[in-house]
Amino acid sequence: VKLTVTLLITVVLCLSLGAGSAHEIVPSFLQTLLEGSAEQLYTGPISQYKVDDLTRAALTALKECIDELSPEHVKALINLLVINS
Repeated sequence: VKLTVTLLITVVLCLSLGAGSAHEIVPSFLQTLLEGSAEQLYTGPISQYKVDDLTRAALTALKECIDELSPEHVKALINLLVINS
């Protein structure tokens, strides 16, 4: 259930970043979310967007949830990104 909620929140965040650039930002955002640090999100994929304090806290909490996933689950999600890109 926790993974489902995490993935659902991630999709909503990606869609809310702007449909025009979704094809460019979504894979990068998801990969950074899975493999990078929370700070890398702000300096990388979403650096062109204004991220308020509440959104920053939500992204940090989301990243913490993802960091709690087993390495096998993270690898499976990364593989899913590679397959679909």
